[in-house]
Formats: sequence, C-alpha cells, structure tokens
Amino acid sequence: MRKAEQALIEQLEARFREVTRLLYTTSIPAPVLDAELMPMMAEDVTFTDPWQKGGGKETYRKGAAGFHCMFHFDFDIFQLNVQLEPDGKSGRAIVDGVMNLKQFAWLFTYPLRTILVYDFTLQRGEDGGEVLPLIHAHEEMWSFGDMIANVPGVGMLYDRFRNAFSVGFLAASAVCGRLKQG
Repeated sequence: MRKAEQALIEQLEARFREVTRLLYTTSIPAPVLDAELMPMMAEDVTFTDPWQKGGGKETYRKGAAGFHCMFHFDFDIFQLNVQLEPDGKSGRAIVDGVMNLKQFAWLFTYPLRTILVYDFTLQRGEDGGEVLPLIHAHEEMWSFGDMIANVPGVGMLYDRFRNAFSVGFLAASAVCGRLKQG
C-alpha cells in the first residue's frame, strides 16, 4: 500500500471514530449532530438495523436526533477498519464494538455487541483540502445472542441452554459422521 493511501485510510479511520462517537454518545445535543455529522451524510443516506430501515438525509437527521433524545447510550469501539475500493473514490468502514444502553444506569448498563458498517464516497472539504467521507449507507447489526444473554436474570439460563445445545449438536454430529462412514 502506498504511503499516501495509508495516510488517507488512517485519516478516514479517525473520522469514523468521530462519526461513531457523535452518533452513539447520546449526551451530544442535536445542534452538534447537525453541525458536525450531517455534512458527512449524503442526500440518499440509508439507515438499517434489525428493526427498521429508512432513507433520506432529513429522515436520518430526525432519527439521529430522536435516538439522542429518547435513549442514553455510549459505544466502546474494539476494532475499526476502513477499506477503499480500487478506484480510490469510495469505500467501507466497519466498526466492531459494544453499544452500552444506560437507560437505567442506576440499576444496570445493558451491553449490546454491535457491528456498524458505513458505505461512503470521498469528497473534498469546503476548503478544498481535507478529504471527507460522504456516507450513503449506515447499517447497525446486533448480536441476538448477546441481547438474550445480557437480559438480567435470563443470561444464566441462556448460557446453560447454549452449553446443553452444544453437547447435543456435537453428539448429533458424531452420529452423522458414523452413519456417513458406514
């Protein structure tokens, strides 16, 4: 990889860390989202998660503001990677982390394993210098296993179920293997 391309990828990774912080630290007020986040959203931006899908910059803006108004979250990033397409004009950022619902922080924090995917094209900033991502798609994927495991009082039962299912699956696999050989 060329030095200039590596520098651009590092710059974009820093930018997507900031995008994720803005989106998932719900104590950030809507005017800050409008000023810092919305210039990076394309007119045709879509948002998809396991429960909903919508499109358009104004819909996205309203959804982000509503999310910040209704919920108390932050996001721990474990891994972040940006990959550019061969033409160098578009790419994808993938963020692996945990959304922490702190709705009832006095009682507990609900961690939700989450993968974020941002599809983007590149654009020059207003000053013509810095290269900025223009985000066309934002997808949020959750681990349903983590959703179940992290429900207070349910996690231990779910863990026992998973262990028992694993034993049963391995036994069925062994039987299948023997039948296939014979």
